[in-house]
Amino acid sequence: MARVFDEEGIRMVSGGSDNHLLLLDTLSSLNMTGKEAERLLDAAGITVNKNTIPFDTQKPFITSGIRLGSAAMTSRGLGEKEFEQIARWIVQVLKAGDDATAEAVREEVRKLTAKYPAEAVLD
Repeated sequence: MARVFDEEGIRMVSGGSDNHLLLLDTLSSLNMTGKEAERLLDAAGITVNKNTIPFDTQKPFITSGIRLGSAAMTSRGLGEKEFEQIARWIVQVLKAGDDATAEAVREEVRKLTAKYPAEAVLD
């Protein structure tokens, strides 16, 4: 995921991913608050959290970034190829910045998650 974000010019606060979390600066990268990014990605079926970044100029309820975690995806069995695709969908939704794109991506997210059901984690 980090490679895709880097290629697409999305600033990662940590400069990469040393663990299962990524913090993206959506305000400087896309001129979009974390709150709006969270809303658009939720509409696309991708769960993230708005998150403050170091030296954030936005209020904590608005934020300048989003936090992504990979634990839920790895526990469902998604691999590197799927992580890359999800990162590309995130970029697509955030760069477009509209609900129509989010809805189109939501259908693709549903197809992918159907291949990796959460119930399989419990087996």
